[in-house]
Amino acid sequence: MAKSRKKKPKQQEAKPDSELVWLKAAYSFHSYAYRDPRSVFASAVGLPVVSPTTVLLGVASTLFRLGHADDARAFLQVAHECKVCIDPPEAVVFFRAFHQVRRYESGKWDEPAKGKVNPRIGLTNINQGTREYGLLEGPMTIFLGVPKDLAEIAKIALVNLTHLGTHDSLCSLYGNVESCAKPEHVVFISSDESPEKARQWITERPGRSVTMVTLSRFREALRPVSQHWWMSGGNDTELMRYTIPGQFKGTSRGKIYRKS
Repeated sequence: MAKSRKKKPKQQEAKPDSELVWLKAAYSFHSYAYRDPRSVFASAVGLPVVSPTTVLLGVASTLFRLGHADDARAFLQVAHECKVCIDPPEAVVFFRAFHQVRRYESGKWDEPAKGKVNPRIGLTNINQGTREYGLLEGPMTIFLGVPKDLAEIAKIALVNLTHLGTHDSLCSLYGNVESCAKPEHVVFISSDESPEKARQWITERPGRSVTMVTLSRFREALRPVSQHWWMSGGNDTELMRYTIPGQFKGTSRGKIYRKS
């Protein structure tokens, strides 16, 4: 008798690009730290661009902070249908810094049947870690495609965005949030979205380098875990390779990224 195969969660189809309204926003960073999603939290490796999930969750977080809770919930329900493109900064100098990792003790490894329960649940666990921080030359530009009925509220969030990723990655809007057409100049493309376009882009840039980075994106709608909280990182997200212009150069104390 043949064994039944476990079905993979069905990926919901995203809206066609023609049904999305595109917004453009550039940000200057006062401090910058973005962890490669493949690296461990206690030894974070930095990247010159952030993931699509980071931008979309940043929009939702900003709406909650501004008191637009209903709009934030509506945005989270369609976040997997939105599109994100990113133009990296001109250059980033990365350096490593030691920091304290503070996390709450949990019962993740509890085994109640064996009488093993963490007596420190709820208390703070502190240990040492390292993280790569970056000094940016020039702004990082975000292109965000959202459904038309959420364009205005997304614009409000982009205007008031104060950080991308962790709270120590502080940024300020550079200029204004503008409406724009879908970016035709490819600056940030996933390996499965249009392999032919990515190859064409590379061949049209003779003598100029490109880099593949691994980032996270939403594959289906987020599911709330309570009335006030959403969590990502399970079946609703996936890691994808993205092509960006530029290359890395290693140094004795860190690394340098140059776009051109």
